[in-house]
Amino acid sequence: MAAPALALDIGGTKLAAGVVTPTGEVLGESREPTDPASSPERVLEALFELSESAIQQSGAGWRELGAVGVSFGGPVDFPAGRTVRCHHLPGWEGVPLRNLAAERAGLPAVMDNDANAAALGETAFGAARGCEHVLYLTVSTGIGGGLVLGNRIYRGANSAAGEIGHTLVAPGGPECTCGRCGCLEAVASGPGIARAALAALEAGEASTLARIPREALTARHVAEAAKSDSLATRIMDRVGEYLGLGIAAAVNLMNPEMVVIGGGVSEAGDVLLEPVRRAVRRGAVPESVRDLRIAAGELRDRGGLLGAAALALREGIQRTGRT
Repeated sequence: MAAPALALDIGGTKLAAGVVTPTGEVLGESREPTDPASSPERVLEALFELSESAIQQSGAGWRELGAVGVSFGGPVDFPAGRTVRCHHLPGWEGVPLRNLAAERAGLPAVMDNDANAAALGETAFGAARGCEHVLYLTVSTGIGGGLVLGNRIYRGANSAAGEIGHTLVAPGGPECTCGRCGCLEAVASGPGIARAALAALEAGEASTLARIPREALTARHVAEAAKSDSLATRIMDRVGEYLGLGIAAAVNLMNPEMVVIGGGVSEAGDVLLEPVRRAVRRGAVPESVRDLRIAAGELRDRGGLLGAAALALREGIQRTGRT
């Protein structure tokens, strides 16, 4: 049986380290908030301090670990094992993160972006267990995606596959972080949902959302209000329609068994998932949706950690123990 993996998660809000078995059991875990001013060197130092704590909790030792996996919050050059940049932290252009993690841990290492890692994590340990072909979306501050085909991550020619958040779904719509207008991320991410609600309130539409201070209004408020508020329901239906358009295009191309939606916005549940399912059924060819399942992710705030573990356990770098 494969040895446990050391999993490292570098995210915009938290750093986490854990010891994870091949069945997805977390034997030890430690985390702390991300310091947005931290250099890559300081982040790595913090991660390995967290690693020592997680290993101590697990009752294992460094010698019992088989590999280290790293989930990174930004685009990467996977073959080179380098980061391209980080959306949340400075100084991560061209950092050889895979080699740095391997040298520090004394273990084989693998590193990928957080969406790819979470896609593999949901396939190995979460909502898509038992599936070989999975489309994963994370819907949060932004929208990212990961593709699992034949039980392996599909990364494309330049490690850039899965950027479903920049699918054009609303021509002439709001400007996206990428500089284009009408991307899925611009209209269906958490900030996009909040912007739509604020615009409707500023236009004078009646809603219980008006009780919330404008500067504090978030997508979570809109999702919660959608259970009884007509404006919020209309916004979430439209968000589901946009997400369904983007997902349907991807489903027509890759014909997955399952679509998993993770990230904070997915916690809206059926308020979001039902309009998504309706839109996908309308937009995808019948053969692609005949047996398709669409569900919320199960790993939640452990998506990056368990995704990193899945990378280490499934990418062919595992060894039985340290010598």
